[in-house]
Amino acid sequence: MRMASFEAFACDGCKSLFARSQSRCRRCGAPTVLSITLSGRGTLTSFTTIRVPPTVFQGQEPYDIAVIDLDEGLRVTARLTVAEGREAAIGDPAVFEEMRPYGPVFRLI
Repeated sequence: MRMASFEAFACDGCKSLFARSQSRCRRCGAPTVLSITLSGRGTLTSFTTIRVPPTVFQGQEPYDIAVIDLDEGLRVTARLTVAEGREAAIGDPAVFEEMRPYGPVFRLI
């Protein structure tokens, strides 16, 4: 299976990482936030299964939403793909697969 790199943003001043583009650093106020590429590897920190979704996601249930701690230190909330017959567990390794309009998708490895 493929693994994609994860685009993130880093403050040129304090080096804080962000999942979304920022016009200024939210931590130190520096005006330069640069696009960077992260490995896309991380660890499953938390997850939940959505069985009654909002209207926009009806028909996709059940699906998992997870908090992933990337190896580089950034924490992201993402859709989680789990292979059939496998159960997710806190501490499982995960990798970034793709960015969808609603946000990132990670899968367990």
